[in-house]
Amino acid sequence: ARVAVALQGVEVTEDRPTMVIEPDRNAYRAKDVAPAAANASEVLEAVPSVQVDGEGKVSLRGNENVAIQINGRPSPIRGPQLAAYLKGVPANIIERIEVVPNPSAKYDPEGMAGIINIVLKADTDLGLSAGFSSSIAETERYNASGNVGYQSGPLSLMSNLGVYSDDREIEGINERERFDALESLVSVTNQDIGGRTGGKGQNLNTTVDYKLSQKTTLSNVLSINRRHGGDAQVSRYTELDEERSPIDYYSRPRDTDTRGFMVDYTMALKRVMEPRKHELATEVRFNRSHDEDGSVFWKQPLNSSGSPSDFPVEGENNFTDPITRQFTAQPDYTRSFGAAYKLETGYKGNVRLLDRDFLVETDSLGEGTWTRSDLSNAFDFDETVHAAYGVLSRNAGKVQLQAGLRAEHASRNFQLVGAEEFPYDYGSLFPSGVIMYNPSEATQLKMSYSRRIRRPGTQELNPFPAFFDLQNVFIGNPELNPEYTDAIELGVSRTGKLGSIQLSPFYRHTTDIIRVNINTADTINQREVTSISFENLATSNSWGADLNGSVRFGQKFNGFTSFNLFKQVTDGGSESAVGSSAVTWSARFNGTSQITPTFSVQASYFYRAPVNIERGRFEAFQGMQFSVRKKLNGDKAVVGLRVNDPFNTNRLRVNVGDDNIQQLTVRKFGVRSAWLTFQFNYGQPPRVRERPPEQQPPSSTPFQ
Repeated sequence: ARVAVALQGVEVTEDRPTMVIEPDRNAYRAKDVAPAAANASEVLEAVPSVQVDGEGKVSLRGNENVAIQINGRPSPIRGPQLAAYLKGVPANIIERIEVVPNPSAKYDPEGMAGIINIVLKADTDLGLSAGFSSSIAETERYNASGNVGYQSGPLSLMSNLGVYSDDREIEGINERERFDALESLVSVTNQDIGGRTGGKGQNLNTTVDYKLSQKTTLSNVLSINRRHGGDAQVSRYTELDEERSPIDYYSRPRDTDTRGFMVDYTMALKRVMEPRKHELATEVRFNRSHDEDGSVFWKQPLNSSGSPSDFPVEGENNFTDPITRQFTAQPDYTRSFGAAYKLETGYKGNVRLLDRDFLVETDSLGEGTWTRSDLSNAFDFDETVHAAYGVLSRNAGKVQLQAGLRAEHASRNFQLVGAEEFPYDYGSLFPSGVIMYNPSEATQLKMSYSRRIRRPGTQELNPFPAFFDLQNVFIGNPELNPEYTDAIELGVSRTGKLGSIQLSPFYRHTTDIIRVNINTADTINQREVTSISFENLATSNSWGADLNGSVRFGQKFNGFTSFNLFKQVTDGGSESAVGSSAVTWSARFNGTSQITPTFSVQASYFYRAPVNIERGRFEAFQGMQFSVRKKLNGDKAVVGLRVNDPFNTNRLRVNVGDDNIQQLTVRKFGVRSAWLTFQFNYGQPPRVRERPPEQQPPSSTPFQ
């Protein structure tokens, strides 16, 4: 007779490393490098060789020109909007961060420093799953997100909704000293800055996969982002004479309101005849982003005691209204020939359309009579890029080879409404190559080469002045050429029982480099200002090395450290052009201790040494973070405490100037905070299906 028997469950656990060294990239598990992070920006801040400044700008190896991708696709927005978008992506839906410093010709060549790919969790199994996560530091600083996953038969769905608020204090100073031809002090302006800045937003990500057959999958990816920011600052000015005696007091209140809405949709069809060997993928993508930015400035006379002495005067209202639309189509084909050769080829077409209106109104007497300023302008910017690529890989035992070529034709047209057009067409070739040798399973040696491009942004092209405060202004150059960088990187890595270590020296040669030209004695709109314009200098040579290491002592402790050394030399091409030569270095330490199976402690520290820039110097920068986490009810719930910048050392300090003016700028971005976090999973816990490497965009490794 048959008898029902209840069997005891067996729990299977896998010890995955925090850092995985792959042929063309390093991958970092998000929950290990930043277990208490609330959003994507905070996860990136904990990744080796990556830095996120107080305004949310991301850089790799000290270079802000890095391409940010999400699941292998370029991020839908750029600039300050991208910083706000990353704060709206919850950390608990991020699987790993991939750092690709020298991508092959298969990938978009934009991003001089390389690619940072944020891989989100997807492909849940076991029916229905859901979870909730939240973090709070104070009433106006919080993050919360909820996710739901469902898989049944051919249908897989993953959806996440996140909300955030990041309101913080801003404080700083600007000190400007003016000198005459004999280097004698003429006057001084001291500016004290205080106020609050921040933003709120909601971010929805939804992925729906449907298997049309055993080999064909239709995917739909929708991302919607809504954001609202504010910046209320007061700058208090003291004007002093050559004897440093006060001669005037006034303040300039500024109130800025920003609103943005972005929708991004991708439909992809993939047919896998043989995994990693014979695949065809196609996708089309549409993105629309609308950002509105309004700022009001005033001048408020003060008496010597600092109290207002009259009604506000010299009012100025700036309103920016840009709309960006982008269309992309891309087929990719992969085919292996025997066990030794693999060919990857494809095409990508991209069209980007930007319409921007900029209105400036002034009220010189503060009587409510607003007049349109000559600083008002509007422009249309169109950019089209057509690209085709081919990458051939060869596997010869312990030696693996790869060669690729990408050909592009690009055109842009910058047109000032009612004024001159600035069209620009150009063709480019982007070769790439990799030689990799594996003397053993634990050791890897490689050498790679790639050519990258940096296309000038619209702010760099727009010739109309754009004030970011009353004494500092951007002026673009519509005739800028793109930069091209040839990069060579070597790599040696060793993996053992206790961890891994990797050394990656690199060299970059950049032509037509875009650099800022700082004029500290400019006059614009009847104001004495420091203007920042842009020009193509001749060349820039940079070299450096990354040293990354990870260590694990059983289940009790794991950590990683990274060290980066970097030198950049810019040759302006003439004695009058701006040039520079700078060496800097940075280091990061991250350690996690599993005190008990349910209680862990993590600490991280980052330091960047001082670095010289054209006509100036960035002082040293450092940051620290400490967190503790406690699991409750198995893995169902987690509570944690994260302290950012406990010693209040996170600040920006810049000195710029020439023989006429010296200016010191200091900013503190309100990073110091303590966050209480809570996570809860209910229903069937999600289980992530690991795709084969070639099915994860971008590919985990080119040699398989």
